[in-house]
Amino acid sequence: MKRALLVALLVTAPALGREDTPAHPVRITATVIDHQGKPLSGLTLKDFSLLDQGVAQPLQSVEARKPEPRRVAILLDEFHVDPEDTDRVRAALTAFADQQLRADDMVVVLKPLDSLPSIRLSNDRDAIRKAIAAFEGRKGNYTPRTPLEEEAIGRAPALAERARAQVVLSALRALAARLGAAAGRSAMIVVSEGFTQLPGAAQARTLPDLGIVERFANRYDVPVYAFNPRVVPAGAVGESRVLASLAAQTGGTFNTGSDLDAALRQAARELDSGYLLTYDPAGSDDGRFHEVTVRTSRRGAQVRARAGYISPPSPETRRAMRSTVPMLDAARPLRRSPLIQAWTGVTRASEARARVVVTWEPASSLGGTTRSNAARVMLKATTKDGALLFNGTLEPVRGIGETASSVDRAEFDAPAGPVQLDMTILGDRGERLDFDARDFDVPDLQPRRTQLLPPVFLPTRSAREFRVASGELDASPDPSREFRRTERLLIRVPALSGSGDRPRVTAQLLNRSGKKMWDLAPVPGDAGTGVSQFDLPLAPLAPGDYILQFTATSDAEPVEQRVSFKVTG
Repeated sequence: MKRALLVALLVTAPALGREDTPAHPVRITATVIDHQGKPLSGLTLKDFSLLDQGVAQPLQSVEARKPEPRRVAILLDEFHVDPEDTDRVRAALTAFADQQLRADDMVVVLKPLDSLPSIRLSNDRDAIRKAIAAFEGRKGNYTPRTPLEEEAIGRAPALAERARAQVVLSALRALAARLGAAAGRSAMIVVSEGFTQLPGAAQARTLPDLGIVERFANRYDVPVYAFNPRVVPAGAVGESRVLASLAAQTGGTFNTGSDLDAALRQAARELDSGYLLTYDPAGSDDGRFHEVTVRTSRRGAQVRARAGYISPPSPETRRAMRSTVPMLDAARPLRRSPLIQAWTGVTRASEARARVVVTWEPASSLGGTTRSNAARVMLKATTKDGALLFNGTLEPVRGIGETASSVDRAEFDAPAGPVQLDMTILGDRGERLDFDARDFDVPDLQPRRTQLLPPVFLPTRSAREFRVASGELDASPDPSREFRRTERLLIRVPALSGSGDRPRVTAQLLNRSGKKMWDLAPVPGDAGTGVSQFDLPLAPLAPGDYILQFTATSDAEPVEQRVSFKVTG
């Protein structure tokens, strides 16, 4: 009965909002701050570059956002805030309401067990202050306040914590949907020390997990600004990991410490600034999640944007989805973990099956100064029909010539079609840190026309390493697209021909504006059937963003592919 009541409470989130899949062109909101954390103004189209699924996209326009009415949802997570911080949280949020909100701003203040279907945005300042004043931190206090809370959550600490986390996630999903239905600029402010969603906490299909919440927030372009009022030691994440991930995936921020007032003022400033980037991605009507990366050439500046978008399915895909079993598993939300960088591609192919390779490395922080504490990844790869292709544990990718004491790559044969990649990310002690769920489309191995596949980057640090890599057919691809000037890249480009003849592939280096710099020299050697190799020394390049353009010719029209990368000092 308790389980049924909890499900009933959580699934009443309103299914409101704008269309899940954007029409072309795609619009991405980006926040740019300087080294002092202040919003950076005056940027234009030439200051930005954008990757869609790792491929550089030409931007159609970049518009500076102007202040407009804001729609703000404030979630006061009383379950996960220490009672000692109650007064400080109340004071900071009251000051935010009095000093940062404008007359045309609409706000809703919600606590986890408030009624979700009755969420209403309002500009009634007295009601907002009253809702803030009613907040009281209850972390560690499991005494139910109402019969409903006792029935739905209970008193046993372990079970109550699990239920509380689920209630908060459901509230976040409901708020994202409600804000998505409102005109104006939207954001969620979450005050919480964080929580851990235990494996199996969302076994019922109807219960949201972190991935679903992230998808809702990205779907409606709602950044999450999360605030932990506790002082957290540098580098410690702990129970705040869920909120830190949610903020990173949605283009918001995660703050800790006693200066809640300053963090709220910063969030208000960011909502009145930023840029709207517009582009028309080529061939993106596949109905899948597209990862987006936004960069700026301004020195010392940092960019935040939502992790991506769901592309609209093509008419053919829509018909297939109506007439057959769904290709996308609704119980398996796609999610890119901020803790890792992963690469997936086809390195070789026969007429019937492709050789798929997956590698990964710990992700860098936004400033590139530190890496995540991800130590190993448990990878499970399956076809859409559930056939197991790979199941094992991977270490981070190693450099060329480094001793192989363990497996740093997954390698398996797969037929054409979607492959599901589910990764559990582990720390040094084997603890579960996060999860990552993504799909990879193995291309038609006998295409009607020439097709270029994702290139393989192999960074080397010496002439000897370059020679070794040139002859090492199974060298592990580097998942990063950021390299040092002291490195020399060996780049492998697989191509499939529609005519049966091996495609002729050429490569050019372009600057970030798309102007040609030079042609890349081909590298002799056996890199596999249909695979071309190129040499790119990075020493002559200044730090910055660059583009590689690959062109394959074997039939009527040449086929081009562009890939962006970054050179550091």
